[in-house]
Amino acid sequence: MALRAGSGGGPGHVRPASEPQHPTPTSNPAPSPADVIRAWPSDQPLGVVYRAGDHDVSRCTLLVKPCDTRFVLASRESDPLGEIERTWASTRKARASCWAAEPCETIGQGWLTAMSYELGRWIEPSVGCTARVAASQPLAVLQRFEAALAFDHTSGRWSVAGNPQELPRLDLDPLARAERAKETPPSVHITEPTDDSRRRYESTVARAIEYIRAGDVFQVNLAHALHATFAGDRRRLAAALLESSGAWHGSYIELDHRRAILSLSPELFVDYRDQERRAVMRPMKGTRPATHDPGELARSPKDHAELAMIIDLVRNDLGRVADFGSVRVEHERAIEHHGGANPSHGVWQGVATIAASLRAGMGPIDLVRAAFPSGSVTGAPKVRAMQIIDELEGFARGFYCGSLGVASDIGDLALSVAIRTAMIEDDRVVFPVGAGIVADSSPADEWRETLAKSGVLRG
Repeated sequence: MALRAGSGGGPGHVRPASEPQHPTPTSNPAPSPADVIRAWPSDQPLGVVYRAGDHDVSRCTLLVKPCDTRFVLASRESDPLGEIERTWASTRKARASCWAAEPCETIGQGWLTAMSYELGRWIEPSVGCTARVAASQPLAVLQRFEAALAFDHTSGRWSVAGNPQELPRLDLDPLARAERAKETPPSVHITEPTDDSRRRYESTVARAIEYIRAGDVFQVNLAHALHATFAGDRRRLAAALLESSGAWHGSYIELDHRRAILSLSPELFVDYRDQERRAVMRPMKGTRPATHDPGELARSPKDHAELAMIIDLVRNDLGRVADFGSVRVEHERAIEHHGGANPSHGVWQGVATIAASLRAGMGPIDLVRAAFPSGSVTGAPKVRAMQIIDELEGFARGFYCGSLGVASDIGDLALSVAIRTAMIEDDRVVFPVGAGIVADSSPADEWRETLAKSGVLRG
Protein backbone atom coordinates (compact mmCIF):
# COMPACT_ATOMS: atom_id res chain seq x y z
CA MET A 1 0.00 0.00 0.00
CA ALA A 2 1.30 3.45 -0.84
CA LEU A 3 2.30 5.74 2.04
CA ARG A 4 0.43 8.92 2.90
CA ALA A 5 1.63 12.47 2.68
CA GLY A 6 0.51 15.19 5.04
CA SER A 7 1.24 18.76 6.04
CA GLY A 8 2.59 18.35 9.59
CA GLY A 9 6.12 17.32 8.58
CA GLY A 10 6.21 18.66 5.02
CA PRO A 11 5.30 16.90 1.79
CA GLY A 12 7.06 13.67 2.82
CA HIS A 13 5.49 13.32 6.28
CA VAL A 14 3.92 9.85 6.78
CA ARG A 15 0.44 9.90 8.31
CA PRO A 16 -1.41 7.05 10.05
CA ALA A 17 -3.16 4.49 7.86
CA SER A 18 -6.60 5.68 8.96
CA GLU A 19 -6.07 9.05 7.33
CA PRO A 20 -6.64 9.82 3.63
CA GLN A 21 -4.18 8.10 1.34
CA HIS A 22 -2.20 10.17 -1.14
CA PRO A 23 0.72 9.29 -3.43
CA THR A 24 4.09 10.29 -1.99
CA PRO A 25 7.72 10.38 -3.09
CA THR A 26 8.24 7.07 -1.28
CA SER A 27 5.61 5.17 -3.29
CA ASN A 28 7.36 2.44 -5.28
CA PRO A 29 6.68 2.38 -8.10
CA ALA A 30 5.13 5.84 -8.07
CA PRO A 31 1.63 5.99 -9.52
CA SER A 32 1.26 8.07 -12.65
CA PRO A 33 -1.27 10.91 -12.90
CA ALA A 34 -3.41 8.58 -15.02
CA ASP A 35 -3.31 6.00 -12.21
CA VAL A 36 -4.53 8.60 -9.73
CA ILE A 37 -7.29 9.82 -12.04
CA ARG A 38 -8.53 6.22 -12.38
CA ALA A 39 -8.40 5.78 -8.59
CA TRP A 40 -10.28 9.01 -7.81
CA PRO A 41 -13.61 8.15 -6.10
CA SER A 42 -16.56 8.46 -8.45
CA ASP A 43 -18.56 10.42 -5.87
CA GLN A 44 -15.86 13.09 -5.46
CA PRO A 45 -15.41 15.98 -7.94
CA LEU A 46 -12.14 16.07 -9.87
CA GLY A 47 -10.12 18.69 -11.66
CA VAL A 48 -6.85 18.04 -13.51
CA VAL A 49 -4.23 20.42 -14.87
CA TYR A 50 -1.86 18.20 -16.86
CA ARG A 51 1.67 19.44 -17.60
CA ALA A 52 3.89 16.79 -19.18
CA GLY A 53 6.22 18.79 -21.39
CA ASP A 54 10.01 18.77 -21.42
CA HIS A 55 10.40 22.52 -20.96
CA ASP A 56 11.05 25.16 -18.31
CA VAL A 57 7.44 26.26 -17.81
CA SER A 58 4.64 24.36 -16.07
CA ARG A 59 6.12 20.92 -15.46
CA CYS A 60 3.79 19.80 -12.67
CA THR A 61 0.46 18.05 -13.05
CA LEU A 62 -2.19 18.99 -10.48
CA LEU A 63 -5.13 16.92 -9.30
CA VAL A 64 -7.64 18.77 -7.13
CA LYS A 65 -11.05 18.28 -5.56
CA PRO A 66 -13.11 21.40 -6.39
CA CYS A 67 -15.22 22.55 -3.44
CA ASP A 68 -17.08 25.41 -5.14
CA THR A 69 -18.01 25.96 -8.80
CA ARG A 70 -18.97 29.39 -10.12
CA PHE A 71 -20.36 29.98 -13.62
CA VAL A 72 -19.89 33.35 -15.28
CA LEU A 73 -22.83 33.68 -17.68
CA ALA A 74 -23.38 35.93 -20.68
CA SER A 75 -25.43 39.06 -20.20
CA ARG A 76 -25.39 42.37 -22.03
CA GLU A 77 -25.32 44.12 -18.65
CA SER A 78 -22.59 41.96 -17.13
CA ASP A 79 -18.87 42.56 -16.71
CA PRO A 80 -17.51 39.00 -16.86
CA LEU A 81 -13.87 40.07 -16.58
CA GLY A 82 -14.73 42.05 -13.47
CA GLU A 83 -16.48 39.01 -12.00
CA ILE A 84 -13.43 36.83 -12.67
CA GLU A 85 -11.14 39.45 -11.12
CA ARG A 86 -13.28 39.74 -7.99
CA THR A 87 -13.38 35.96 -7.58
CA TRP A 88 -9.61 35.60 -7.90
CA ALA A 89 -9.06 38.54 -5.52
CA SER A 90 -11.48 37.19 -2.89
CA THR A 91 -8.95 34.55 -1.78
CA ARG A 92 -5.70 36.39 -2.51
CA LYS A 93 -2.93 35.71 0.03
CA ALA A 94 0.59 36.94 0.55
CA ARG A 95 3.16 34.45 -0.69
CA ALA A 96 4.50 33.80 2.82
CA SER A 97 1.08 32.58 4.03
CA CYS A 98 0.73 29.85 1.40
CA TRP A 99 2.74 26.62 1.03
CA ALA A 100 4.58 26.68 -2.27
CA ALA A 101 7.10 24.67 -4.22
CA GLU A 102 9.06 26.24 -7.06
CA PRO A 103 6.65 25.56 -9.96
CA CYS A 104 3.60 27.82 -9.67
CA GLU A 105 1.14 24.96 -10.20
CA THR A 106 2.11 23.26 -6.93
CA ILE A 107 0.38 25.98 -4.93
CA GLY A 108 -2.22 24.33 -2.75
CA GLN A 109 -4.99 26.91 -2.99
CA GLY A 110 -6.46 28.64 -6.01
CA TRP A 111 -9.04 28.59 -8.76
CA LEU A 112 -9.25 26.22 -11.69
CA THR A 113 -10.17 28.61 -14.46
CA ALA A 114 -11.82 27.96 -17.82
CA MET A 115 -12.45 30.94 -20.10
CA SER A 116 -14.39 30.56 -23.33
CA TYR A 117 -13.30 32.10 -26.61
CA GLU A 118 -16.48 34.22 -26.58
CA LEU A 119 -15.21 36.06 -23.50
CA GLY A 120 -13.12 38.00 -26.01
CA ARG A 121 -16.29 39.69 -27.28
CA TRP A 122 -16.61 41.47 -23.93
CA ILE A 123 -12.97 42.58 -24.13
CA GLU A 124 -13.44 43.86 -27.68
CA PRO A 125 -17.15 44.66 -28.24
CA SER A 126 -16.59 45.62 -31.90
CA VAL A 127 -16.26 41.92 -32.69
CA GLY A 128 -20.03 41.78 -32.21
CA CYS A 129 -22.53 38.94 -32.34
CA THR A 130 -22.75 38.34 -28.60
CA ALA A 131 -26.26 37.01 -29.28
CA ARG A 132 -24.66 33.82 -30.56
CA VAL A 133 -23.50 33.04 -27.03
CA ALA A 134 -26.32 31.05 -25.43
CA ALA A 135 -27.31 32.22 -21.96
CA SER A 136 -27.00 28.63 -20.70
CA GLN A 137 -23.38 28.31 -21.85
CA PRO A 138 -20.90 29.89 -19.43
CA LEU A 139 -18.38 32.47 -20.53
CA ALA A 140 -16.12 31.22 -17.75
CA VAL A 141 -16.04 28.57 -15.04
CA LEU A 142 -14.14 29.07 -11.78
CA GLN A 143 -13.63 26.12 -9.42
CA ARG A 144 -12.19 26.60 -5.95
CA PHE A 145 -9.67 24.14 -4.51
CA GLU A 146 -8.00 24.13 -1.09
CA ALA A 147 -5.44 21.37 -1.68
CA ALA A 148 -3.69 19.68 -4.57
CA LEU A 149 -1.77 16.55 -5.42
CA ALA A 150 1.18 17.64 -7.56
CA PHE A 151 3.25 15.34 -9.76
CA ASP A 152 6.60 16.59 -11.04
CA HIS A 153 7.18 14.93 -14.43
CA THR A 154 10.91 15.64 -14.26
CA SER A 155 11.58 13.92 -10.92
CA GLY A 156 8.65 11.48 -11.05
CA ARG A 157 7.74 12.51 -7.50
CA TRP A 158 4.45 13.48 -5.85
CA SER A 159 3.87 16.20 -3.26
CA VAL A 160 0.82 17.45 -1.40
CA ALA A 161 0.07 21.17 -1.20
CA GLY A 162 -2.53 22.74 1.05
CA ASN A 163 -4.70 20.81 3.50
CA PRO A 164 -4.52 17.04 2.82
CA GLN A 165 -7.88 16.56 4.54
CA GLU A 166 -9.48 18.33 1.57
CA LEU A 167 -8.40 15.46 -0.70
CA PRO A 168 -10.27 12.14 -1.05
CA ARG A 169 -9.03 8.75 0.09
CA LEU A 170 -7.41 6.91 -2.81
CA ASP A 171 -6.78 3.21 -3.31
CA LEU A 172 -3.26 3.29 -4.74
CA ASP A 173 -2.20 -0.22 -3.87
CA PRO A 174 0.05 -1.41 -6.74
CA LEU A 175 -2.13 -4.48 -7.35
CA ALA A 176 -5.29 -2.37 -7.55
CA ARG A 177 -3.52 0.05 -9.90
CA ALA A 178 -2.41 -2.82 -12.11
CA GLU A 179 -5.95 -4.19 -12.29
CA ARG A 180 -7.41 -0.80 -13.20
CA ALA A 181 -4.74 -0.33 -15.85
CA LYS A 182 -5.79 -3.61 -17.50
CA GLU A 183 -9.34 -2.38 -18.04
CA THR A 184 -10.07 -1.36 -21.59
CA PRO A 185 -10.31 2.45 -21.76
CA PRO A 186 -13.22 4.08 -23.56
CA SER A 187 -12.69 4.29 -27.31
CA VAL A 188 -13.67 7.36 -29.26
CA HIS A 189 -15.56 6.98 -32.52
CA ILE A 190 -15.17 10.10 -34.65
CA THR A 191 -17.92 10.66 -37.20
CA GLU A 192 -16.30 10.85 -40.61
CA PRO A 193 -16.66 14.39 -42.00
CA THR A 194 -18.95 14.57 -45.00
CA ASP A 195 -18.02 15.92 -48.41
CA ASP A 196 -20.39 18.81 -47.68
CA SER A 197 -18.43 19.61 -44.51
CA ARG A 198 -15.18 19.61 -46.45
CA ARG A 199 -16.57 21.80 -49.23
CA ARG A 200 -18.05 24.23 -46.69
CA TYR A 201 -14.76 24.57 -44.85
CA GLU A 202 -12.71 24.95 -48.03
CA SER A 203 -15.18 27.62 -49.16
CA THR A 204 -14.67 29.61 -45.93
CA VAL A 205 -10.89 29.31 -46.39
CA ALA A 206 -11.22 30.65 -49.92
CA ARG A 207 -13.30 33.58 -48.64
CA ALA A 208 -10.71 34.31 -45.96
CA ILE A 209 -7.99 34.38 -48.61
CA GLU A 210 -10.05 36.98 -50.48
CA TYR A 211 -10.12 39.13 -47.35
CA ILE A 212 -6.36 38.74 -46.97
CA ARG A 213 -5.65 39.71 -50.58
CA ALA A 214 -7.98 42.68 -50.22
CA GLY A 215 -5.86 43.94 -47.32
CA ASP A 216 -8.44 43.44 -44.56
CA VAL A 217 -6.23 41.07 -42.59
CA PHE A 218 -2.85 39.34 -42.83
CA GLN A 219 -3.89 36.02 -41.31
CA VAL A 220 -7.05 34.45 -39.94
CA ASN A 221 -7.59 31.20 -38.06
CA LEU A 222 -10.63 29.18 -39.17
CA ALA A 223 -12.11 26.15 -37.45
CA HIS A 224 -14.79 23.53 -37.96
CA ALA A 225 -16.23 21.05 -35.49
CA LEU A 226 -15.79 17.29 -35.53
CA HIS A 227 -18.27 15.10 -33.68
CA ALA A 228 -17.68 11.82 -31.87
CA THR A 229 -19.14 9.41 -29.36
CA PHE A 230 -17.57 7.18 -26.74
CA ALA A 231 -18.73 4.40 -24.46
CA GLY A 232 -17.58 4.18 -20.86
CA ASP A 233 -16.34 6.45 -18.11
CA ARG A 234 -15.28 10.00 -18.99
CA ARG A 235 -12.54 10.04 -16.34
CA ARG A 236 -10.99 6.92 -17.79
CA LEU A 237 -11.20 8.59 -21.18
CA ALA A 238 -9.43 11.66 -19.78
CA ALA A 239 -6.75 9.53 -18.10
CA ALA A 240 -6.04 7.58 -21.29
CA LEU A 241 -5.94 10.59 -23.63
CA LEU A 242 -3.95 12.87 -21.34
CA GLU A 243 -1.36 10.13 -20.89
CA SER A 244 -1.17 9.10 -24.56
CA SER A 245 -1.05 12.70 -25.80
CA GLY A 246 1.64 13.79 -23.35
CA ALA A 247 -0.15 17.13 -23.28
CA TRP A 248 2.17 19.93 -22.26
CA HIS A 249 -0.81 22.07 -21.21
CA GLY A 250 -3.76 19.73 -20.80
CA SER A 251 -6.81 20.02 -18.55
CA TYR A 252 -9.83 18.06 -17.43
CA ILE A 253 -12.61 20.08 -15.79
CA GLU A 254 -16.00 18.66 -14.79
CA LEU A 255 -18.75 21.25 -15.09
CA ASP A 256 -21.43 18.93 -13.69
CA HIS A 257 -22.41 15.26 -13.79
CA ARG A 258 -23.07 15.45 -17.56
CA ARG A 259 -20.59 17.97 -18.96
CA ALA A 260 -16.80 18.16 -18.91
CA ILE A 261 -13.96 19.88 -20.76
CA LEU A 262 -11.06 17.69 -21.87
CA SER A 263 -8.13 19.59 -23.33
CA LEU A 264 -5.03 17.95 -24.80
CA SER A 265 -3.43 21.28 -25.63
CA PRO A 266 0.27 21.60 -26.45
CA GLU A 267 0.17 25.41 -26.28
CA LEU A 268 0.84 27.84 -23.43
CA PHE A 269 -1.19 31.05 -23.43
CA VAL A 270 0.53 32.74 -20.51
CA ASP A 271 2.59 31.79 -17.48
CA TYR A 272 2.83 34.66 -14.99
CA ARG A 273 4.88 34.60 -11.78
CA ASP A 274 3.79 37.44 -9.52
CA GLN A 275 6.92 37.50 -7.35
CA GLU A 276 9.13 38.15 -10.38
CA ARG A 277 6.34 39.99 -12.25
CA ARG A 278 7.40 37.95 -15.29
CA ALA A 279 4.98 36.84 -18.00
CA VAL A 280 5.82 34.26 -20.68
CA MET A 281 3.73 33.46 -23.77
CA ARG A 282 4.48 30.65 -26.27
CA PRO A 283 2.31 30.95 -29.41
CA MET A 284 2.27 28.11 -31.96
CA LYS A 285 1.93 28.29 -35.71
CA GLY A 286 2.71 25.56 -38.21
CA THR A 287 1.84 21.87 -37.90
CA ARG A 288 3.02 18.67 -39.54
CA PRO A 289 2.26 15.03 -38.67
CA ALA A 290 5.00 13.46 -36.56
CA THR A 291 5.64 10.95 -39.36
CA HIS A 292 6.92 13.80 -41.57
CA ASP A 293 10.44 15.20 -41.58
CA PRO A 294 10.48 18.13 -39.10
CA GLY A 295 12.76 19.91 -41.52
CA GLU A 296 9.77 20.24 -43.84
CA LEU A 297 8.12 22.50 -41.26
CA ALA A 298 11.36 24.29 -40.41
CA ARG A 299 11.95 25.18 -44.07
CA SER A 300 8.37 26.23 -44.87
CA PRO A 301 8.24 29.98 -45.65
CA LYS A 302 4.45 29.99 -45.21
CA ASP A 303 4.61 28.57 -41.69
CA HIS A 304 7.53 30.80 -40.78
CA ALA A 305 5.58 33.86 -41.92
CA GLU A 306 2.49 32.78 -39.95
CA LEU A 307 4.46 32.57 -36.72
CA ALA A 308 6.29 35.84 -37.36
CA MET A 309 2.95 37.66 -37.67
CA ILE A 310 1.72 36.23 -34.39
CA ILE A 311 4.98 37.12 -32.63
CA ASP A 312 4.41 40.76 -33.58
CA LEU A 313 0.82 40.55 -32.33
CA VAL A 314 1.86 39.00 -28.99
CA ARG A 315 4.60 41.60 -28.51
CA ASN A 316 1.98 44.30 -29.02
CA ASP A 317 -0.43 42.62 -26.58
CA LEU A 318 2.22 42.26 -23.88
CA GLY A 319 3.37 45.82 -24.50
CA ARG A 320 0.05 47.12 -23.20
CA VAL A 321 0.86 45.95 -19.66
CA ALA A 322 4.66 45.56 -19.65
CA ASP A 323 7.45 47.78 -18.42
CA PHE A 324 8.80 49.89 -21.25
CA GLY A 325 11.50 48.00 -23.14
CA SER A 326 10.95 44.71 -21.27
CA VAL A 327 9.21 42.74 -24.04
CA ARG A 328 11.67 40.23 -25.49
CA VAL A 329 11.44 37.48 -28.10
CA GLU A 330 13.47 34.84 -26.27
CA HIS A 331 13.10 32.17 -28.97
CA GLU A 332 11.93 33.20 -32.41
CA ARG A 333 11.09 29.70 -33.61
CA ALA A 334 11.57 26.18 -32.32
CA ILE A 335 10.27 22.99 -33.92
CA GLU A 336 8.83 20.81 -31.14
CA HIS A 337 7.33 17.34 -31.07
CA HIS A 338 3.96 17.11 -29.31
CA GLY A 339 2.15 13.81 -28.87
CA GLY A 340 3.75 11.77 -26.11
CA ALA A 341 6.90 9.71 -25.89
CA ASN A 342 6.38 7.85 -29.17
CA PRO A 343 8.13 9.96 -31.84
CA SER A 344 5.87 8.59 -34.58
CA HIS A 345 2.72 9.84 -32.84
CA GLY A 346 1.44 13.40 -32.61
CA VAL A 347 2.62 16.42 -34.54
CA TRP A 348 5.51 18.80 -35.09
CA GLN A 349 4.74 22.40 -34.08
CA GLY A 350 6.45 25.72 -34.71
CA VAL A 351 6.71 27.62 -31.40
CA ALA A 352 7.97 31.04 -30.29
CA THR A 353 8.69 32.29 -26.76
CA ILE A 354 8.01 35.92 -25.80
CA ALA A 355 8.52 37.29 -22.27
CA ALA A 356 7.98 40.60 -20.49
CA SER A 357 7.99 42.20 -17.04
CA LEU A 358 4.66 43.66 -15.95
CA ARG A 359 4.71 47.28 -14.88
CA ALA A 360 3.54 48.43 -11.46
CA GLY A 361 -0.20 48.21 -10.91
CA MET A 362 -0.72 45.44 -13.47
CA GLY A 363 -1.62 41.87 -12.60
CA PRO A 364 -3.15 38.64 -13.91
CA ILE A 365 -6.50 40.06 -15.00
CA ASP A 366 -4.73 42.87 -16.86
CA LEU A 367 -2.76 40.27 -18.79
CA VAL A 368 -6.03 38.60 -19.77
CA ARG A 369 -7.60 41.88 -20.86
CA ALA A 370 -4.52 42.74 -22.93
CA ALA A 371 -3.87 39.40 -24.64
CA PHE A 372 -7.03 37.26 -24.63
CA PRO A 373 -7.85 35.40 -26.81
CA SER A 374 -4.46 34.27 -28.01
CA GLY A 375 -3.46 35.70 -31.38
CA SER A 376 -2.48 32.22 -32.50
CA VAL A 377 -6.17 31.25 -32.64
CA THR A 378 -7.46 34.50 -34.15
CA GLY A 379 -5.00 35.87 -36.68
CA ALA A 380 -3.70 39.37 -37.25
CA PRO A 381 -4.73 42.10 -36.82
CA LYS A 382 -6.65 40.43 -33.99
CA VAL A 383 -9.90 42.40 -33.95
CA ARG A 384 -10.47 42.24 -37.70
CA ALA A 385 -9.55 38.55 -37.71
CA MET A 386 -12.10 37.91 -34.95
CA GLN A 387 -14.76 39.73 -36.97
CA ILE A 388 -14.03 37.54 -39.99
CA ILE A 389 -14.10 34.40 -37.81
CA ASP A 390 -17.51 35.48 -36.52
CA GLU A 391 -18.78 35.95 -40.05
CA LEU A 392 -17.39 32.76 -41.61
CA GLU A 393 -17.37 30.04 -38.96
CA GLY A 394 -21.05 30.03 -38.09
CA PHE A 395 -20.75 28.44 -34.62
CA ALA A 396 -19.79 29.48 -31.10
CA ARG A 397 -16.36 28.10 -30.25
CA GLY A 398 -17.08 27.89 -26.53
CA PHE A 399 -14.05 26.77 -24.51
CA TYR A 400 -12.23 25.74 -27.69
CA CYS A 401 -9.64 28.46 -28.37
CA GLY A 402 -10.27 29.95 -24.94
CA SER A 403 -7.93 29.33 -21.99
CA LEU A 404 -7.76 26.74 -19.22
CA GLY A 405 -5.55 26.53 -16.17
CA VAL A 406 -4.94 27.82 -12.64
CA ALA A 407 -5.06 31.20 -10.90
CA SER A 408 -3.28 30.69 -7.59
CA ASP A 409 -4.01 32.56 -4.39
CA ILE A 410 -0.53 34.11 -4.41
CA GLY A 411 -1.22 35.84 -7.73
CA ASP A 412 0.45 33.44 -10.18
CA LEU A 413 -1.39 32.50 -13.37
CA ALA A 414 -0.84 29.56 -15.73
CA LEU A 415 -3.24 29.26 -18.68
CA SER A 416 -3.20 27.20 -21.85
CA VAL A 417 -4.54 28.01 -25.27
CA ALA A 418 -7.46 25.59 -25.41
CA ILE A 419 -6.73 23.91 -28.72
CA ARG A 420 -7.09 20.10 -29.12
CA THR A 421 -10.03 20.61 -26.76
CA ALA A 422 -13.22 18.58 -26.52
CA MET A 423 -16.56 19.37 -24.90
CA ILE A 424 -18.05 16.18 -23.46
CA GLU A 425 -21.76 15.88 -22.75
CA ASP A 426 -22.97 12.42 -21.74
CA ASP A 427 -21.51 10.12 -24.43
CA ARG A 428 -21.12 12.85 -27.05
CA VAL A 429 -17.95 14.74 -27.91
CA VAL A 430 -17.54 17.96 -29.89
CA PHE A 431 -13.95 18.52 -31.00
CA PRO A 432 -13.27 21.65 -33.12
CA VAL A 433 -10.08 21.84 -35.18
CA GLY A 434 -8.63 24.80 -37.03
CA ALA A 435 -5.81 26.16 -39.17
CA GLY A 436 -4.15 29.51 -39.81
CA ILE A 437 -4.96 30.96 -43.22
CA VAL A 438 -2.56 33.26 -45.10
CA ALA A 439 -2.47 34.62 -48.65
CA ASP A 440 -0.88 31.54 -50.22
CA SER A 441 -2.91 28.96 -48.28
CA SER A 442 -4.43 26.04 -50.16
CA PRO A 443 -8.00 25.28 -48.99
CA ALA A 444 -7.46 21.54 -49.53
CA ASP A 445 -4.17 21.57 -47.58
CA GLU A 446 -5.74 23.50 -44.70
CA TRP A 447 -8.55 20.94 -44.52
CA ARG A 448 -6.00 18.13 -44.29
CA GLU A 449 -4.07 20.00 -41.59
CA THR A 450 -7.19 20.28 -39.44
CA LEU A 451 -7.86 16.56 -39.74
CA ALA A 452 -4.28 15.76 -38.73
CA LYS A 453 -4.92 17.54 -35.44
CA SER A 454 -7.80 15.18 -34.64
CA GLY A 455 -5.37 12.27 -34.26
CA VAL A 456 -4.80 13.20 -30.59
CA LEU A 457 -8.44 12.33 -29.85
CA ARG A 458 -7.98 8.77 -31.08
CA GLY A 459 -5.31 8.06 -28.46
